[in-house]
Amino acid sequence: MSELQMALVGLGVLLVLVVWGYNLWQEKKLRQQASDMLPPAAPDVLMAGREASSERSSERAEPSVYADEPDELVEPTFAVPPTPTFSQPETAADVELESPVSPLPAEWADGEADCLLRIEFVDPVPVASLWAERATMAAGIDKPMQWLGLDEKSGRWRALLPQDQGSVIQLAIALQLTDRRGPIGETTLSAFLGGAHQLAQRFAGLVELPELGPLLQQANDLDAFCAGVDLQLSLQVMPRSGSLNDMLGAKLMPLIGSAGLREEGERYVAVDGDGVERFAMICANAAGAPVTHVETAALASVFFALDVPRVANGATVFDQMMALANQCAEALGGQVADAHKNALPEAKLTAIRGRIADVQAQMAARGMPAGSMRALRLFS
Repeated sequence: MSELQMALVGLGVLLVLVVWGYNLWQEKKLRQQASDMLPPAAPDVLMAGREASSERSSERAEPSVYADEPDELVEPTFAVPPTPTFSQPETAADVELESPVSPLPAEWADGEADCLLRIEFVDPVPVASLWAERATMAAGIDKPMQWLGLDEKSGRWRALLPQDQGSVIQLAIALQLTDRRGPIGETTLSAFLGGAHQLAQRFAGLVELPELGPLLQQANDLDAFCAGVDLQLSLQVMPRSGSLNDMLGAKLMPLIGSAGLREEGERYVAVDGDGVERFAMICANAAGAPVTHVETAALASVFFALDVPRVANGATVFDQMMALANQCAEALGGQVADAHKNALPEAKLTAIRGRIADVQAQMAARGMPAGSMRALRLFS
């Protein structure tokens, strides 16, 4: 090959390289211009939503519900969806609904004397349906139990009755922890908690259940305190000579009427302005049986009873009872004695008043003033 041919071949290769390089530069320039003209890439909204959902599901935000075993707590399989909000003119009814829910009435339930559970339903539940479940649940319960429903319109709690035709969005169930029969037992409490769990599942509701052990301890502690202050006083009017000749019931009738005692079966009861019992009187014959027709009977004794935890101002009520007992003793020609037929000198009466005051002070310090609704429920 001549030198001229070699030069032409080299020149051809050089031209090819120049053209190839120019094309690469042009392609890179055009790609950069296209990139500058397009907006930045948007994030994948669907994937972002899934990631956020995954993060929320890992949080244990829902309250636990009672499982089949008393000591096992599990996460609920349902949740209350958020209530949608709408832009509407505000009305008086709307303002009332937005007000805080009123507390439970003390005459029905409280957190000190009861195991108190609240169930919030996804949708309103007819009272008739709840009442059917109540009958089943109450079969294994031997303590007082109250069922209250939250009225959506008024925001107030009301007792549920079998004939109630309405519906409720929340239910409060209260089981009393103790009474004069003793504290609640593990079997009863387990049946109560299990029944509440089943009720919540049946009607798509949420309920947070307490642990069994601490509740039983609370019931035992409360019962021990109540037993320590459960003072029930009794005294009697008895004949001085042991003869029944002067102990005629007819002589008592004017005193019973003037004292305003109310006849209740075999008892005559003194009540306050609200109709709450203050003390009671029972007339007995020689066999010790209560007498119903006092006006025609010969009496062996007349008993007076004062239930200290169930009356306010116990020392004052005791003095009132003693005054009536002394009047009866004078009318019957008898004498006032204690339940064991021992005389009651003034020193002993003073000691009794002091004991009453001490018991009622302890009750007040514990949050159950004598004669209060809580005391009436616990000492029943």
